[in-house]
Amino acid sequence: MLFEVLIAGFGGQGILFLGDALAESALRENRHVTFLPTYGVAMRGGTANCVVTISDIEVGSPLLDEPDAGILMNRPSLVRFQSIIRAGGLIVANASIIELEAYERGEAVRIVWLPATEMAAEIAGTERSANMVALGAFLAVEPVVNVETVEAVIREAAFVGKPQLIEKNLAALHAGIDFVRNSSSVLPGVQ
Repeated sequence: MLFEVLIAGFGGQGILFLGDALAESALRENRHVTFLPTYGVAMRGGTANCVVTISDIEVGSPLLDEPDAGILMNRPSLVRFQSIIRAGGLIVANASIIELEAYERGEAVRIVWLPATEMAAEIAGTERSANMVALGAFLAVEPVVNVETVEAVIREAAFVGKPQLIEKNLAALHAGIDFVRNSSSVLPGVQ
């Protein structure tokens, strides 16, 4: 098994935390992992992306050409990265701030158009949990790690002393999972 995920959006959307949570979860499941974060000079509002590679054997390089999936949280990320997701791969797109017209890909990929920001505001009371909504949707389609492992990582994250943040993030994670499981939200790519 070798699975590569590109996660991208604005700084402040929790892009690196999402990638770190996914990578840490894979490590806890005794997988080989690379985590390669990249972010612009301005943390909040600048660009942020990371690549997480999960494998059953050692990973030779954190660089990738055609990731298996992309979790793309804003329009510039979709425009920039949609073309490198492998044919037959998966794109989870934050439909709260990305319009369908931004999708221009000729090859078919599976797409989840997920109103992550709106869902986070409704479920968790904050838009800052949109990353966890997107992670939940991703895991519902591509269960590369167990949800229980991700839950444990969230519980042990930097929210020590802030149990309300843990519960908000867990609720957002499960909202993303439920969104995919309770709807026909995984669409074939536009040809």
